[in-house]
Amino acid sequence: MTFEELIAAFGAKIGVALVADNESCVVGVDDMTVTFLHLDEADKISIYGEIGETPQDGIEELLSTMLEANHLFAGTAGATLSRDKKTGRFCLCRVEPLALLDADSFASVMESFVNTLAVWRSIVANYRPDESGAAAPAADPPPSTSFGGFLQV
Repeated sequence: MTFEELIAAFGAKIGVALVADNESCVVGVDDMTVTFLHLDEADKISIYGEIGETPQDGIEELLSTMLEANHLFAGTAGATLSRDKKTGRFCLCRVEPLALLDADSFASVMESFVNTLAVWRSIVANYRPDESGAAAPAADPPPSTSFGGFLQV
């Protein structure tokens, strides 16, 4: 299945007309934006979403938590946490081989990705270091996000 075919099939599965434009597609899920990019040379799809701004104070504990979550994908459901040098924002990215995906499997990947993105957005948005520099407990993870919130951007 090509990148364009996968995007169209996934859109049909969730009831939204999705069209890949210039090797990419951007969708809105609730208050989040998710970008699909075709990695042409590797024939893979990259799924990308911004988590939020880098906190100004007491960042060490949050960075440590993020590194631990990245280790063997323990807290990222197969995705990777990173920081965009240009924007200073934290991001979540997942890469999957196109040859292994169809509309159903991609819907499962997307559900996992969107739920993980929502959890990390909540953690970063609610991050408050205590006076000792340790992070305050993160907020409870948000409820599962359904695909009914997809909108083409």
